[in-house]
Amino acid sequence: MAYASKNLSLEEKAAQLLMIDLPDCQELSPRSAAHLGNYAWNGVVLFAKNVSDLAGTQNLVNQLQEAARYPLYMAIDQEGGLVDRFRFPQFSLSPGARALGALDDPQAVYTAHLIMGRELAQMGIHIDFAPCLDVNNNLANPIIGVRALAEEADKVARLGVEAICGLRQGGVIPTAKHFPGHGNTSLDSHLELPIVSGSRRELEETELLPFRAAIEAQVEAIMTAHILFPAFDPQLPATLSPTILKGLLRQEMGYEGVIVTDSIAMKSIANRWGYAQASVMALEAGADLILAMGSFEEQLEALEGIVQAVRSGRLSEERLDSSLQRLERWRPYLERRPQEPWTPDPSHRQRMEEIIARTPVVWRNRAGLWPLHLEEGAKVAVVSPDLLPQSPLGEVSLALELAPLLGELGVKAQEFKFNLASFGPPLNQLKRDLEGFDYILLALYARGELSDSQRELARDLPQICPKTIVLPLSSPYFLEEEGLEGIDTALTAFNYSTSSLRALFRKLLGR
Repeated sequence: MAYASKNLSLEEKAAQLLMIDLPDCQELSPRSAAHLGNYAWNGVVLFAKNVSDLAGTQNLVNQLQEAARYPLYMAIDQEGGLVDRFRFPQFSLSPGARALGALDDPQAVYTAHLIMGRELAQMGIHIDFAPCLDVNNNLANPIIGVRALAEEADKVARLGVEAICGLRQGGVIPTAKHFPGHGNTSLDSHLELPIVSGSRRELEETELLPFRAAIEAQVEAIMTAHILFPAFDPQLPATLSPTILKGLLRQEMGYEGVIVTDSIAMKSIANRWGYAQASVMALEAGADLILAMGSFEEQLEALEGIVQAVRSGRLSEERLDSSLQRLERWRPYLERRPQEPWTPDPSHRQRMEEIIARTPVVWRNRAGLWPLHLEEGAKVAVVSPDLLPQSPLGEVSLALELAPLLGELGVKAQEFKFNLASFGPPLNQLKRDLEGFDYILLALYARGELSDSQRELARDLPQICPKTIVLPLSSPYFLEEEGLEGIDTALTAFNYSTSSLRALFRKLLGR
């Protein structure tokens, strides 16, 4: 049911500015149901911990809505590629931002996000915290990397608008993130407080350019970055800075939509200011919606902090009302519930597969080894980590089997695995086992820098087998690390879904 903010109590108004997550894995517990019913939370963000199969997740969404005091906005981080909370077999998953950026095809970016939006909408999701409009202009960045569309600001701006329009047309609220830009950092704001030290002119020409384009496209939401930008505010990170949110984003850039914070549970914020103080400061800075991920106690700390700030006169109730009025524009989305039964559109899979097939890139071909033409009887080894993370922080892992995918293309390969934390004897034995192979396909994974075990293999295997080809499974930027100059051949699809890997191997063979 719809409601007017003027009819809400102070506590309800404060709760309507807080979006939470739930600790339950995949079912709604009585404690969580009470937590939703006792407070007027704005919405719930679903994470991998909440997701079972498609039908189970739809059931969870329905349970959440039934338990809530008021209708909930359901939100998710579904960027494509590494950041996909929903990985159901019925979904037509995007290859991710950097893979799409490699195509430099606006229609492909639009189509991928249109499909993403439609499938999320069918699940009862209202808000997608995507796309990333960060410019990946620091190749050592440990958290953005392939989540960015490109290294060039104008390209991110141009393709980012297509992503926004695709999600919107698909039926969900898009969110441009992470303002004013998370690309030029070498720290992960989940863990530390990064600093972007560029001059105001540099930030205007690079970081802000995609967000200006998003504002022109009337993006419904912009998410803030927990990053310090001394050129704008030398004291406070963007999320807590009135200079950046009110002054820069609202007044100078003319943004009138919803400003949503990144999660205040991230250590860059929580460890310095705590939930209550950070929530109040974010509202003072100009934010409209606060992501209060964490325990129930921490969520209530944020709620109580806002209520007490109003009662003490630090915040006015009119300040809460102004944010509630912006959020009211989204109200029509709340009528949506999961579509049951969920019926996939057969064209989605076909269209996404056509896009994915074009995404692999030949990153290096110094020795002319690509396209790969195998001699009859050639011995081929394929080497990869035994477990790979399925999210930026590694909450969920995946085991890959690459030899069968090569077998589909008529290539007989022997598969070898290693642990990302291996060192010493296990790696030495692996290197001995690989002696005598004519070709080695070395699949490596890194968000920023390579792990020590991978760096050792990347350095040593080309000495053992000159026809070693490196296949970055996510970020290829580690190839620029010192000591890896000996890698002459590398191809990547920026992702390691089965569809992306099939496309990568076809590209490797020149097909």
